[in-house]
Amino acid sequence: MSDQEIVTLPLPKGFGIEVDLDSGEVRKQIAPGQYEVDQFEAVATSYLLRSAARKLLARFRWVKASGMEVPAYRVVRCGVAVIDQKQGVAIYRTVAHKRAHYGGIVQCGSVWHCAVCARKIAIRRRAELVIATNRMNEAGGVCGLLTCTVPHAASDRCVEVLERLQRLFDRLNSGKAAKSFRDRFAVVGQIRALEFTKGINGWHPHVHSLLFCERPVQWVEVGDALWSRWASAALKEYGWNLPRLALDVRGGNAAGEYVGKWGLEFEVAGGSLKSARGDSLTPFGLLGQYSEGNKAAGEAWVEYATAVSRMGEDRIESTRQLVWSRGLKARFQIKDLTDEQIAEAQEEPSVLLGSLNFEQWLKVLGQPFDARVVLLQIASLGSFEDVLSFVNSLPECQDKTLFSRS
Repeated sequence: MSDQEIVTLPLPKGFGIEVDLDSGEVRKQIAPGQYEVDQFEAVATSYLLRSAARKLLARFRWVKASGMEVPAYRVVRCGVAVIDQKQGVAIYRTVAHKRAHYGGIVQCGSVWHCAVCARKIAIRRRAELVIATNRMNEAGGVCGLLTCTVPHAASDRCVEVLERLQRLFDRLNSGKAAKSFRDRFAVVGQIRALEFTKGINGWHPHVHSLLFCERPVQWVEVGDALWSRWASAALKEYGWNLPRLALDVRGGNAAGEYVGKWGLEFEVAGGSLKSARGDSLTPFGLLGQYSEGNKAAGEAWVEYATAVSRMGEDRIESTRQLVWSRGLKARFQIKDLTDEQIAEAQEEPSVLLGSLNFEQWLKVLGQPFDARVVLLQIASLGSFEDVLSFVNSLPECQDKTLFSRS
């Protein structure tokens, strides 16, 4: 991008931020012709991906009894819709890290669709995983990492592969054989994580499950016991003769390494746009490609998004990303919070800088770039007067129906 293509907004004196009005790219100038990597790049990326998801899922709507259409997926309203128009939108800044965030707007709490909410939820969930594994080890137990996969081809629909994987995993964990396995290896519970990638061989949903055992075990024996039942279930259900690598169990540092990396793609700048492995992409990677103009990537993402969150007549049935065995959170004294509760919770101890009224918020939303990200940066570094100066400098929003409460 050439300097001629950059349009400098009239920001408060001393900020030196330049914004490309077409792409929304933000740069901070530290010297003539020199720019530092924006510390808000991760935030800007997550906002970009959420906007892409909003655009792709806006087509799915319900018709109320009154005849009014409303979005079926909450991500369409996330970060846009105001909860109370009279109260407006609050702007907070955390005490410790001086990081600004919004209050009074809808948060969808979707780990599947929304990169903004997923980033926040991932931080909490990883902390829970760390606590659980540490407390198991402190009690003299051990943790292992189970990985389960099923065959898939480029012609398979995402929902079909997902259903096969879920069905086999349910069989693996039910019945007398499952209880016998838990008793044999002193398994007190597990935490199942569902993940997706897409590559040349199609959709690859897979399960990573943390196994918690009260005493040390031989992980090779654990793997053999699980493999025999996984292979047997696959043969009976689908006639598959699975290769041994379809199920893997590892002990040692494997569980700790997995926990340590869980959700990190939402916290590093641009991480969610990177390939999962080789030519494979994560779902948020597909969103990133769509935001760069790849329409096929966008339709592939919609296929995934509607597979993990299926639209019914009046509600969305979403698959859970993390599932804990019953009683496991209580065992480790971890408070049970839903993804929605985490997304709506206050970010650390914060102070209220001020509030924007509904008309000011519409002006922020109505820009050709994502002014919300720039506003957060100003609020993090400056005062509320600086925020108001920025908002007042923006042109009026012409199409206010685009940001209705629906």
